[in-house]
Amino acid sequence: MKEDMKIRCLLSKDTLQVSEAEQAVYAFVEIKAESGIMFGATPANFGLVLDRSGSMDGEKIDNLREAVGYVVDHLNDDDLVSVTIFDDQVETLVANQPAKNRQEIKSGLTKVIPRGGTQISDGLKAGLAEVRKGYAKNRVNRILLLTDGQTWDDEDACLELADEAGAQNIAITSIGIGEDWNEKLLLQLAERSHGNSHWIQNPISILDAFQQEVEGMQSVAAVNLKVTARLSRGVKPVKVYTTIPMIADVSNKAVSGSNVVAELGSLDGKRGQTMLVEARVQAQKAGRFRLGQVEVTYDIPSQGAKRKSVKADMFVNFSADASAAMKVNSEVMNLVEKVSAFKLQTRALTEAEAGNIAAATQKLRSAATVLLNLGEDDLAKAAEQEILSLRKTGTFTAAGTKKLEYGTRKLTQAMTER
Repeated sequence: MKEDMKIRCLLSKDTLQVSEAEQAVYAFVEIKAESGIMFGATPANFGLVLDRSGSMDGEKIDNLREAVGYVVDHLNDDDLVSVTIFDDQVETLVANQPAKNRQEIKSGLTKVIPRGGTQISDGLKAGLAEVRKGYAKNRVNRILLLTDGQTWDDEDACLELADEAGAQNIAITSIGIGEDWNEKLLLQLAERSHGNSHWIQNPISILDAFQQEVEGMQSVAAVNLKVTARLSRGVKPVKVYTTIPMIADVSNKAVSGSNVVAELGSLDGKRGQTMLVEARVQAQKAGRFRLGQVEVTYDIPSQGAKRKSVKADMFVNFSADASAAMKVNSEVMNLVEKVSAFKLQTRALTEAEAGNIAAATQKLRSAATVLLNLGEDDLAKAAEQEILSLRKTGTFTAAGTKKLEYGTRKLTQAMTER
């Protein structure tokens, strides 16, 4: 019987040298849908939570109206949609309803007048309530949050809402416009709910981001995706990263003793999902060694199928041949380098926030070197510019921080184009 999903497991090395020392190995796990799954057959429940604070006036609000119109025009009649707008007050502009009421939904947005400040948690809470009205396990339940400002001392409340949404498989895609918003908060909202995040520098790009989200929802092949890696005795997981749609460190949630358990939300049938697991392997005798087994469980709403699963084993050879142990898998190591660039810039930001300028500079310089090796000249240049900022002011610039945060997290986007 043909499987609906396929797993590809690659190791950074197929051969490890026999040694008395513990050794590091990286496992790349790719999950993709087989061509037989019907894309677009899973109905959507899409909640738009939109900032209409005073700073959204002009070009931003005009492009936002156009983007919402695109969403409404491209959802299916049986999809559900809601629109919540917020500044320091909240208004449910469109209650959760079928997208077939297109003109009514679009006409409501023409009445929006930018005003007031920014209170994200209130808007997110109201938007989440609307999505919950239409929530169903056989739908793609998603929130798109867009803002151009800093929220007012309610970050913890926002994160609690993201945790609630993630627990109910309601993914939040966060979008920041310009430079005057909290990228750390918006990235955490996305990560905690298994969503995505975008940085938009020019308001004209709002439509592109909304288009990506609609196309992503209509490409969902499976939901409730869960990856479990059961590692053999003598193998210890150290770090776990999800790498598509963006790089995120999920180690705190995913590492459970000698196993890895990662909830990944929905599976985009076109892009798939990928993970990178860093593990340590104790000394072993020469021969073939089973590192462990990866199991993926998932539901396919279009088929009414629940708790389906597919498995794959991982093996490595231990050999006394030093030359064989020198060979690496270039595809896996390329991903390791991308994750390394992300880790280095993240640590540099942490060091800078703590006032450790020398350590931040050293890590950022290492990140620049990795980025150059990857051919990411523009990001490497941004890192060098931030080093100059660190020396002069002791801090990163707002634009530089966002460019490095989003640029290094999105280094894996090209992987979805093969």
